[in-house]
Amino acid sequence: MEQTDYKQERRCCARLGWALVLTAGCALVWQMVLMLLAVSGRLLAGQTMYYLLTLVGYYLLALPLAYRLCRRIPVPPLTNRGMQPRLIGRWFVIGVALMWFGSLLGSALSDLTYRIAGLEPADLLTDMMQELPLAVILLGACVLGPLCEELLFRGLLARRLARYGQKPAALVSALLFGLYHANLSQFFYAFALGLLLAYAYFYTGTLRAPVVLHMLFNCYGSFLAFVLPENSLLPVLYALSWPVLGVAGVILLVRGRRQQVWEHGPCAPSMRVVFGSVGMTLAIIICFVQTAAMLLG
Repeated sequence: MEQTDYKQERRCCARLGWALVLTAGCALVWQMVLMLLAVSGRLLAGQTMYYLLTLVGYYLLALPLAYRLCRRIPVPPLTNRGMQPRLIGRWFVIGVALMWFGSLLGSALSDLTYRIAGLEPADLLTDMMQELPLAVILLGACVLGPLCEELLFRGLLARRLARYGQKPAALVSALLFGLYHANLSQFFYAFALGLLLAYAYFYTGTLRAPVVLHMLFNCYGSFLAFVLPENSLLPVLYALSWPVLGVAGVILLVRGRRQQVWEHGPCAPSMRVVFGSVGMTLAIIICFVQTAAMLLG
């Protein structure tokens, strides 16, 4: 890669990094504004309304700004193969397997970290979800969350990184997607799902595929557990479905690995270009700081 091309490509990747920084910054500033309004008595809202208002700052305010920042970055075309129910079903089973194995690894490492640090293990996300109405969980975790995260990590980030090839783009966007959860117990399955969602996006050529899959994963992994009646056989069947789909997903993943389709981009893959900018470096640092704050908070 020539020196001028290197500088130009690094500027493009820097803008993508700054877009992530901007998203995190908007969320932080918005949350501080809400806290100040609550402390001053100008915002009288319960936890449900506070959660919904937080989503406004995190997604609806930050996303348009991030897209505007990256509007000049070239967007490579995608091959439109369309969505097929058979593929969505196959990817769903594989995704559940990735969620199950990833969550087991993440939870084990998270508990180990808490013990080493001398802290009491805590699941802040689950504790917060249990205090919210089901309709709010459905709206936030199963609709707005998946839609906006796919727009950011697949539609904005992976699509523009695909100029270096779809496989490197999937890897980098999945890594940042996992780090952006700022939670050690979620990192591994978020990273694995990020790879799958990026592949579904590139293979089908439409953002609808990862959006639908992401919604299904969140509904199956979080919302469904809250709506099943406790005094019935359904929670038992639900618990058993994870190892069953886990084994089935691994089989599908292994059998289909040779049929994967990854397209090359117009630029040579270069991790030096992708991560060799202040924007990307700062985005990764912010993710680690947020993870540490969640761990100690």
